[in-house]
Amino acid sequence: MRESNRYSDYDDFAWMYNRHWGSRFTPLALAVLGELVLPEISAGAAILDLCCGTGQLARFLSEEGYDVTGIDGSEKMLKYAREIAPGVRFICEDARTFDLPPSFDLVTSFFDSLNHVMTIKELTAVFRNVYSCLLEEGLFIFDMNLEPGFFAQWQGYYGIVEDDHVCLFPQSYDPEKRIARFDATMFRLTDYWYRSDVTLLEKCYSVEEIRNALTEAGFSTLDAFEYTLEKGRQDLTVDSGRAFFLCEKPGK
Repeated sequence: MRESNRYSDYDDFAWMYNRHWGSRFTPLALAVLGELVLPEISAGAAILDLCCGTGQLARFLSEEGYDVTGIDGSEKMLKYAREIAPGVRFICEDARTFDLPPSFDLVTSFFDSLNHVMTIKELTAVFRNVYSCLLEEGLFIFDMNLEPGFFAQWQGYYGIVEDDHVCLFPQSYDPEKRIARFDATMFRLTDYWYRSDVTLLEKCYSVEEIRNALTEAGFSTLDAFEYTLEKGRQDLTVDSGRAFFLCEKPGK
């Protein structure tokens, strides 16, 4: 999958994502935000949801009175997002190259979206873009899959069978390249059965690599932790499959 068409590859996957995954991570994201982040910003604060997908989180935040902007690289993802959250401004941009003025109190990026950035150089560029668009003392929270999570979750096959679509998803993780691969073969009934095939990749980074990239981009107060609906915030361990990162753009 070439970098130049990475985001267009998400277009054929947008309907499936919206149907089965769009709301899947939202309860956890809202729990993390509600406990650790939203109390630190003012009512009506400006929030950027980076890699916003089909807009479910953006909708909830907008309904809570925040001034929300969503960015995603897939125009078809954003087609659903604009229907789901009509009060939110959505922009089709690449996370690696977007350029917005310093106008946000908070930037979020959930559901391991940033694992799709395939090199540490590009990930650092994303962090710099986020840093640039935050106001002083603005916050940035995101999550990323870690290697134990790839070993546990990105192996084998699973499928979905419904009246109007059938999908097969083989997944694999290469520990030498630290790359996870998700191949989707989807059949969807419209006027006829239509087949589409999508390959998505994720890169595994260590917590240290992510911290170093954040520091290089200028962030401070780097906190990394696990979070579950059952137990809330917990310290990371060697077995942690997903890490949340909360950091701040320093003030003068």
